[in-house]
This record gives sequence, structure tokens and C-alpha cells, in this order.
Amino acid sequence: MDYEELAAELLRLRAEQLKSAVWRQTMRLTQGELLALYCLQEHDGGVYPRKLSDELSVSTARIAAMLRDMEEKGWIVRRADISDDRHILVSLTDEGRGEMRRRREQTLSSLSDVLKALGPEDAAELIRILKRMNEICQDHK
Repeated sequence: MDYEELAAELLRLRAEQLKSAVWRQTMRLTQGELLALYCLQEHDGGVYPRKLSDELSVSTARIAAMLRDMEEKGWIVRRADISDDRHILVSLTDEGRGEMRRRREQTLSSLSDVLKALGPEDAAELIRILKRMNEICQDHK
């Protein structure tokens, strides 16, 4: 088996996926502001901007700009940390939670339609293989 040929085909398929509205919608949910919303949702009591930078693998400058934009949209609030007022905690507003919920529901609906079209066996196999790929990629630093 020629793994380089398969890798090239995988790259071609990924590029082709990005032409699809469903995959673009999915990608938007897993990058930028929406990924930040998801991370903030995971840290319900608030999170330091530096932690967001680490979790999203983006610069602190990019996080600062993103947080400014998200604050203007009313999705987040920044407040001094009670235990150390030199640090700022960022947390979601109700509006931010609602935006995250709305976008997630739209994406889940679209992906659900795609998985239904695949059928139960292929859909389950796809998920199994993607999980396995994620495991391998985590170990392959």
C-alpha cells in the first residue's frame, strides 16, 4: 500500500470538503471566535486570556483582538479576578451562550443530515476512524 498516495488523496479530499457549505459551517464552529466561545463555555466560571491563547494555539495579541470584538458583540464580559485583581477573567454572557447554542444547533443539524445520507454503518465507521485518527495524531507530536 502506498501511504504517500493515500495521504495525497486525503489532502485532496479535505480541500474538496472546504468547497462544501456543510464543511465550511463546521470549520467556522471549530475556529476563531466560535471556538473561543466553546472554550469559554467549558470554563463556566471564567478563564484567563493567556489560557485561551494556549488552548486555541493563537497569540495573545490575536486573543486580545478577538476578545475586544466579542465584547463589542456582547458575547463576553471581562472582570478582575477576585483572588488577584491584577488578572482579568473572561466569561460568556447570556447572549454569548445563546450565539454558541444557535451556531452549534445549525451545524449539528447539517452534519446529522450528512450522516443520515451515509447510512448507519458508514456513519458509525466514519466516526470510529476519525476517533482513531485523533488518537494517533495526539500521540504523533
